[in-house]
Amino acid sequence: MREIKIGNKKVGGNNPAYIIAEIGLNHQGDVGLAKRLIDYAIEAGVDAVKFQKRSLKDGYRSGTLENIEKEEHGGHYLLQHIQKSELSNRDMKKLRDYSLSRGVDFLCTPWDETSLKFLSSMNLPAYKIASADMVNFRLIHEASKLKKPLIISTGMSFMSEIESLVDFLEKIKVEYVLLHCNGTYPAPYHDINLKFIEAMRAKFNCNVGYSGHEQGIAVSLAAVSMGAKLIEKHLTLDRNMPGPDHKASLEPGEFCELVKQIRNVESAMGEPVRYPSRGEFLNREILSKSIVAVRNLKKGSVLKYSDVELRSPGKGTNPLKLNFFIGKKLIKRDVPKHDYLLESDIDLMSGELHSQILRGLPIKHRWGLVARMSDIDTLLHHKPSFVEIHLTDSDINQNKTYSAKYDYDLTVHGPEYNGDLLLNLSSLDENIRQKSIDFFNKALAHARELKKLFRNRNKIVKFVVHPGGMNMESALLDKIPELNKNLLRSLKKLKSQGFELLPENMPGLAWYFGGQWHQASFMDADEIVKFSKKTGYGITFDTSHAALYCNLYGKNLEEYTKKILPVVKYIHISDGAKFNGEGLQIGDGSIDFKRILAHLVKSDLWFLPEIWQGHKFGGESFIKAIKNLKSIDSNF
Repeated sequence: MREIKIGNKKVGGNNPAYIIAEIGLNHQGDVGLAKRLIDYAIEAGVDAVKFQKRSLKDGYRSGTLENIEKEEHGGHYLLQHIQKSELSNRDMKKLRDYSLSRGVDFLCTPWDETSLKFLSSMNLPAYKIASADMVNFRLIHEASKLKKPLIISTGMSFMSEIESLVDFLEKIKVEYVLLHCNGTYPAPYHDINLKFIEAMRAKFNCNVGYSGHEQGIAVSLAAVSMGAKLIEKHLTLDRNMPGPDHKASLEPGEFCELVKQIRNVESAMGEPVRYPSRGEFLNREILSKSIVAVRNLKKGSVLKYSDVELRSPGKGTNPLKLNFFIGKKLIKRDVPKHDYLLESDIDLMSGELHSQILRGLPIKHRWGLVARMSDIDTLLHHKPSFVEIHLTDSDINQNKTYSAKYDYDLTVHGPEYNGDLLLNLSSLDENIRQKSIDFFNKALAHARELKKLFRNRNKIVKFVVHPGGMNMESALLDKIPELNKNLLRSLKKLKSQGFELLPENMPGLAWYFGGQWHQASFMDADEIVKFSKKTGYGITFDTSHAALYCNLYGKNLEEYTKKILPVVKYIHISDGAKFNGEGLQIGDGSIDFKRILAHLVKSDLWFLPEIWQGHKFGGESFIKAIKNLKSIDSNF
């Protein structure tokens, strides 16, 4: 299905629905009212406003306008209203110029060739053909000569007429969108037949939209969910105003809600894939089940169904593998009551094979594993170059002490929260910012004690910092300069002796406490580079975060990578999908690592595979990520 372009917006494919506020005749012939409606449409967030243009003397046969009273009552009423509401050519140009000055596309429906000729002088980005003219091939052919897309409503028609229309459009080689439509004002719900959207798209393999004349916003939202790529809806100041279209129109507040909910529906549509989102991962771990021992089980025991059960949390082996354990001998260890049963308990190769394969690969870059001090010993048999300890509020508040020594280099990831306080070094709330600073200093003191245990104890250690700048309600994009100013103030108050503070780029929608937060600052590559060069702070580059930001805001990840790389000091690497598919295994998301790695491997940076829950099962997911990266680019 071909994408088309209207102005600067792409229509079709995976692009957001193009939304038109149809002002039509609802301006009552008043230019001032028309401008107010344009303003309301822009406030709602539409892509275009649309008007109608007629030359009545050229559009109706002689005698009709002179004897309107002879028409049926409905026709009589409609023609009188059209006469009263018609805007002059001069007024139409004023509204076009006003719309363009406000940054919104201006469209118009020509109802006759005279009106089309006038509109052609205004160089509109597309032309709308009304349902009443969908078989007026003479008008359509003349419109096609303007080399702009045509938007054609198909109300009041038979299927055979639409087939003839499409044949003609293909013959004259013009770009077009067909709009499903019911030409009643307002249209009864039972007459709308939304399923025809799918039928048209399947039959004609073209972009299909929906022009709604029903009351409310529900049907337009449903149309978007069924694949409508363009939505047209009438806008009025007041539904009680005189005129034929007002009753089928939305008032300004309703139109705002329509646009908002269309964007929400589009976001919810997503992709035809299934993987747990970051928020689901959090809930999955707490609520789902693992295979655990019913009683103390001795090494050498042969497992029976009565030896195991399924219990939360889901940190252990997936219940799908239950039958894999039954009849197998415990060959590695005694398993205490209610401890997780792991594949390595019955198959030594499950834990060692990955490490053996990895040790045979010539990894050129320094790579590490994410650990907490509670599980570090289960990961070190993989022989990483370094270990990143991800601090939690529990570690810090309990002031845990450790005595073991590790012949590995250390990096540290700062905490994200303390109890129910989400740490926010950029916060506009001075109280939250100060509490965040205080806890980060506590974390740095704890990290300073950890540092004594590792090989690079006498060197500067990398310390990853989430910069903050998030908000539960909406992204505070207009506050970015202030947020970054606060971040710098906070960083200067951190007692970071012995550590290199490395703020991390963030995704657009971050998941904390199992809920979605809107990020504002420290997402855009240009913004981050500017901050880094001005302040001297290097950056932790998270590939997954970058991908999620680029997906949300329509940026190119490879260009993002090239821009930010000069200020990067450390790399968190994992795959990402859509807006919240964070920390996925390499190859399970949408990142083209062949392109991205081509830039990253030119550096001597440290790489950390940050796969969500990768520490489970002895770090198998971390090791798989390293192998995948090596297979993608031999220079890794």
